[in-house]
Amino acid sequence: MKRENTYSPISCLFSKQLNLSDFGFEKPALKKIKEINKDIKPNKLLKFIKYVFKYSKIVLNKYSSHFSKHDFTQPALFTLLAMKIYTRSTYRQITDLLELSDTIQKYLHLKKIPHYTTLQKFFQRLPTSILQELNKQILLNHEINGEIIALDGSGFTNDYADKYYAIIRRKERKSYVKNHISIDVDSRLILHYAAQKGPRFDTRFALAAIRNIKKYKPKYILADRAYDTEPIRKCINEEAKAQDQIPLKTRAKTGHYRLESKNTFNKDIYSRRNNVESIFSVIKRIFNGTNRSRSLQLSNKETKLKNTIYNIYRSAQIQEKWGFLQSHNLNIFKNIT
Repeated sequence: MKRENTYSPISCLFSKQLNLSDFGFEKPALKKIKEINKDIKPNKLLKFIKYVFKYSKIVLNKYSSHFSKHDFTQPALFTLLAMKIYTRSTYRQITDLLELSDTIQKYLHLKKIPHYTTLQKFFQRLPTSILQELNKQILLNHEINGEIIALDGSGFTNDYADKYYAIIRRKERKSYVKNHISIDVDSRLILHYAAQKGPRFDTRFALAAIRNIKKYKPKYILADRAYDTEPIRKCINEEAKAQDQIPLKTRAKTGHYRLESKNTFNKDIYSRRNNVESIFSVIKRIFNGTNRSRSLQLSNKETKLKNTIYNIYRSAQIQEKWGFLQSHNLNIFKNIT
């Protein structure tokens, strides 16, 4: 039976507790950050930790069960997991960094340092439904225009599997995780995502994604030539009541919407599809396009985790820029009991 979340959503976002940006990392911690990833900017990492912790407290119960040891809260463990992804580090490196930072320990209310295997097990047990719910709450915190939505997919390789196959087969492994996303072009937030073993054709994801995002009432749905099929165009026009903006692979000879495309395709609108490629670039550059998980199931989950963490990262950017953290502007408390 699911326990009631013992955190208050209001206190999560507006509590007067320790503000990380008012403090900073200790010198040993700063040195460790540079050792882990020299490109990390400490101030941005502090802001990232703050937003992850606050969002995770809305979705995650404080403890996994009444019978757990209650050594570490789930939001604290999720924040450490997100730090691992953000800094592109290992589980051991994150716990080493934590030992050097009293500030982070106090902010996350940690009585002791978790063993690195505790973080590993937390990730393994973490349901993907929690990631989806977390993503939902992030989106509720923003006014999504949804007029123009773009779809795309990109491959994320598996570090362990690639090395293994390279050794035993003496050739590069061709299998990877295909990350499919749908984004709001204006806010550059991910509205829907799916991950599966690649290579796979994008049609199945596209139809599910279109049906998921039609609630935003888009005017245009953009995708590249890989999505140029009559079923996808029909779903966009008839189910989502939007206009497809997809270039033709070849000259259209059949299909009502493919034939109509030459009259409805707008290059200026289609050019905004570049935003979805920019998001993939950010995810791979900041959070790594190579997964560290050994199994396909965990690699899929790691890919979804990176999508969710990207949205927290992007949400922090938007809120810092526009000052969205004001109670009268937030929609985040809808549907939260």
